[in-house]
Amino acid sequence: MTGFAEFWAARDIWRDPLLASVLAGALLGFLGIYVVLRRTVFVSAALTQLSTLGLIVALLVEERMGVEVEHAGVQLGVAILFSVAGALALGTLESGRRLPTEAGVGIGYVVAGALVVLGANRLIHAAHDLNAMVFGNAVAVPFSDVLVLLAVTLLCGLVHTVFQKEIVFASFDRETAEAMGMRARLWDGVLFATVGLAIPVSARALGALPVFAFLTIPASAALLVSGRLRPAFAVATGLGVVAAAGGYALSWMWQLPTGPTMVALAAVFVVPGAALRLFHRT
Repeated sequence: MTGFAEFWAARDIWRDPLLASVLAGALLGFLGIYVVLRRTVFVSAALTQLSTLGLIVALLVEERMGVEVEHAGVQLGVAILFSVAGALALGTLESGRRLPTEAGVGIGYVVAGALVVLGANRLIHAAHDLNAMVFGNAVAVPFSDVLVLLAVTLLCGLVHTVFQKEIVFASFDRETAEAMGMRARLWDGVLFATVGLAIPVSARALGALPVFAFLTIPASAALLVSGRLRPAFAVATGLGVVAAAGGYALSWMWQLPTGPTMVALAAVFVVPGAALRLFHRT
């Protein structure tokens, strides 16, 4: 109880970071259902790399221009630009070309990763901040970042509420969507644009590692226990919230790295569903 009492006593410090973690967990958990069912996990990994690359590009430009004060808004804007552009390019790749779609995603991931390493090697002042972004450090999140994350969450929620039928049909029943006159590639673009928008703002708060985890683990856990789409969305969103909030609280009380603690807690939620599936098979 002592650890929890100390945690509660410091609520003025962790209130904003915890709120950011909850928003990111809910948003990424929801979008993760599309990512997992559409087998585009590595698209999200590539977008995470592209988002980090955009941040590094912004930092490099600032250093070369001799800017001494970091402009967080500019950095986030460039990261969003890289991520959304990459989402529209990778998420709407058509199959049946000379090279499979997976090849384009793999090339994007590897090249972006290589450029991240090369760009980080040229940075002079921001190595520690980049390490926090990759592995997750939600201990200190300014309220301005919380507001940005809230705005993105509301925007993505609005898009997926208003255009739910079109996005679901284009994602999981493409032939029916096209037969109804829907432009499947357009709705693919809308879906992946929201994913590309969610990644950089979430990575700014949690780090790239937990962002990739929350796009895959809560959705996988939800799909293991629910065979229906609507409940799976609700369960994945809830698990994202619990993993983010619970992981944050545990990392604070046990003095552990925040991002990896969130990921580890999210992984625990896969166990019941996996055990249930194994039981039914036997």
